[in-house]
Amino acid sequence: MKEMGKRTIQISIALGAIVGLIGCGEQASDVEASSRDLGLSSINGLSSINGLSSINGLSSINGLSSINGLSSINGLMTTSAGRKTVSYLVKCALASNDSLVKGDQNGTNYTFAGGLGLCPQWKNGGVHTDSTCEELVSACMMAHVNTAGIHIPLWIDAAAPAIGWGVSPSFPYQEGTFFGNIIETGSLSSMGKPTVTAPAAYYCDGDGFATGSGGEVAGRLGVGQTVAAPYLNPFGDGVLCKNSAGAIQQWSAGKYNSNGTTKDPDGYSTLNASGAPWNSAITVWRSGSYTPVFDSSYRYVIYSLLTRANPMVIDTATSPVVQEAMSSNFSTSQLLLTANGSNWTIAAAGSPTKCLDAGAGTCSSAVTLQACNSQSTSQQWTITALGNSYGSFMITNVKGGTALNLTNPGSSTLQKAANVPFDVEPYAKWSSQQFRIQAVATVN
Repeated sequence: MKEMGKRTIQISIALGAIVGLIGCGEQASDVEASSRDLGLSSINGLSSINGLSSINGLSSINGLSSINGLSSINGLMTTSAGRKTVSYLVKCALASNDSLVKGDQNGTNYTFAGGLGLCPQWKNGGVHTDSTCEELVSACMMAHVNTAGIHIPLWIDAAAPAIGWGVSPSFPYQEGTFFGNIIETGSLSSMGKPTVTAPAAYYCDGDGFATGSGGEVAGRLGVGQTVAAPYLNPFGDGVLCKNSAGAIQQWSAGKYNSNGTTKDPDGYSTLNASGAPWNSAITVWRSGSYTPVFDSSYRYVIYSLLTRANPMVIDTATSPVVQEAMSSNFSTSQLLLTANGSNWTIAAAGSPTKCLDAGAGTCSSAVTLQACNSQSTSQQWTITALGNSYGSFMITNVKGGTALNLTNPGSSTLQKAANVPFDVEPYAKWSSQQFRIQAVATVN
């Protein structure tokens, strides 16, 4: 088992027309590394048409440090969002003791720190014929796609020496495995995959989270998402990696239960898809309990788990606040989540000086929209992850204490209807008290 290469990663989203990806700023430690999110561009990031090469000013034929490897005058380096993509690309490719300095079209230089070291040779040389390198960087980027916009700690496994096999008891739930090649475009015949046309982006489900017909990944991908995932499950939606055709499972020492039967493997040495073997996959593990982190630059919608089939989101057009159909795409349904110590304030995106307020913070207190006051505990909320099944959260009012939580009151039928107001009530594990939080596009 290789421990020194392990990484604990935080994931999040950068919104745009095609897909969101994130980057991770590694901080050194003896065994694990924690990180902060950097975000990636969707427009200049992972395009289902052009991959990461071609129009994005990125070429696998030359090293990243060269003029023709990563252009300064067009593509990724010319926008803030594109540079975030570069930041993440560099962190996947280069080692933590390395960095890349590149200029933009205005002559301003930026320093991008290395991280996982999956393809360090790309800094100074081309990797156009290096399938292992390209596939590892591709899998690394896909493993951090998050369409929910919530920063989540991850544990990753791979055959790559820089990462290695070996799981952590703190991350017991296998989320899924990611593989493919999003660096190249066109036929991959020269890389021994004549049946594959790149960019090729794949994943399969782990057995640690509830799956759905859409291949739902709790808290990252699934029902209600407004940003499409860039990859697909070639074995069928919801099909587990370990049940996939041609999957070769990898086990490390001690990965067996007391009865001698096997649990989920650390990851997969090989997954066969599109008529070709993929030997450089990355497997992601998650904790069922984690402290979620939201990004103040994103806009979110919040809806109860009860309405997940037809999400009914909190809307701030009236006070007390009510729920409206997410499909209506009302600007008043978009919210800003801002950290206040270990708590959060929830403001109307269109009126950021107005915050959700639980008033007296007593049982059945209506949730209204009031002038934001960072000192008011009635406007402070704790957001707690509720296990590994649905990616939902309990939202508790600080003034009311641990006993009073955001609730969509009434009967089950009423709780699915528009114009139903919100209040705070004791937590009874109702699905009307369990909320999904989803990043959405910014209103122009």
